[in-house]
Amino acid sequence: MRSPNNSKGITKAWVEFMLTDYESRKDPPTKVTIKTFTVRNATKPGESFNAELILLDVEASLGSSGDGQSSHVGDKEYHLVVKFLTKDAMTREVIKRCGYHIKELKMYAEVVNELNDFQATHAGDKYRLFLPEFIYGKCTEREYVLVMQNVKVLGYETNPKQEGLNFEHAMVAVEHVARLHAVSYSYDKTHNFLEKFPCFQFSTAISTFFKPVVWASLANVITFLKSKKTYEDMVKKLEMGRTTLPVKFAALWDDQTRHRFLALTHGDFWNSNLMYRHDESSSSIESLKLIDWQIAQWNNPVFDLHYLLNTSTSFAMRRDHAEEILRHYHATFITATTTMGTPVPNWNYEQFKAEFERTSLVGFLMGMCLIQGTLSKAGENINRGGSACCASSCWLTDKVKSGFATIVVSLAFRPSSSYIMRASIKKVLSPIGQELVDGTNEMLNSRLLDLLMEADEKGVLDVLSL
Repeated sequence: MRSPNNSKGITKAWVEFMLTDYESRKDPPTKVTIKTFTVRNATKPGESFNAELILLDVEASLGSSGDGQSSHVGDKEYHLVVKFLTKDAMTREVIKRCGYHIKELKMYAEVVNELNDFQATHAGDKYRLFLPEFIYGKCTEREYVLVMQNVKVLGYETNPKQEGLNFEHAMVAVEHVARLHAVSYSYDKTHNFLEKFPCFQFSTAISTFFKPVVWASLANVITFLKSKKTYEDMVKKLEMGRTTLPVKFAALWDDQTRHRFLALTHGDFWNSNLMYRHDESSSSIESLKLIDWQIAQWNNPVFDLHYLLNTSTSFAMRRDHAEEILRHYHATFITATTTMGTPVPNWNYEQFKAEFERTSLVGFLMGMCLIQGTLSKAGENINRGGSACCASSCWLTDKVKSGFATIVVSLAFRPSSSYIMRASIKKVLSPIGQELVDGTNEMLNSRLLDLLMEADEKGVLDVLSL
């Protein structure tokens, strides 16, 4: 059956087909008959720009159709999240160009099961990866849908992004990402991960898009600091770095020959992609599930740590606990790889810490971009309005929008178009820069200023001017 392309296309017939497929994978004769189902948005306007997220709640009757006979097995409720490609043509084309949608579907449908089976065999299930359960998925040239369990119904929640992670939540997060890195690293030593799952191969397409975002975000920061009139030295370093930034970023991110070793990385490992469940008193964490795997790829594992610390923790938390958090990650990773029979040679804590510090510029840039994009009110308005080139209110038909987006994105990813891409993204992100200057968003301003001052204090900004 043809899958719907958006929430309006969800029908009773498709829900029955999709859930019958799911139940039949566990018990082949099962037939699902829908009693009632409801569809509603999973996010508020402006919260999600790269997907249409839908909550699907279903009451159904399960029957068995074996031996030519049908019999009632029981009733069941389903609480699901349905993920479609974004309605915005330009963003949708970027996602397809980078293969984000394929990777996420593969992660839920195949990769997590493969890695969990491996670690169960080699480590007694001590390093299991936890994701929402995969229900159904389809990815073709014309269809894309991913259906997964709605874990909020089970008590899982993300921390408010304005607050970030405290020490306990950060420690649990790095333990889980250490499992991901360790299990994938060990699996690769005997199974060749990329041969089995080639879509996770490192691609410069992601950084081709990320570089102009960094450049535009840096322009916002410079404008913001100039308005303060007390950070002249920092402004000078940042302005000098604007011309060398693409080269330095490429040396740290794109050139994989410089990394000590590689593993499967989450790629978007921050507060809003971590869903925690607490005990009844909310005093301790019972479990964690990782979501949103679109940017997962085979890369340097320390980048996930940079991403988490620089986007999702306060300066005070990093100052007081970063060393404990990094040691906990390293200990978990080393113990896991050793248990699975693939210890990493020459990778003691000092060597790991040196690699973390070598790549600290990337961590700062990730934090600088994501803090602006996720904490600003202007950023929510940008997401709500769609892309600058093809806004939702545009007179173009959907088919013409898609064709136009294909041409524009194809041109944008050419090296010769880097200036145009930078200028376009700078225009889109300029309202965030104005919000910074206006000072109306205290959380945004303080988190960003803390990150800048910390980077300057540690000498990270000096790298830009070298």
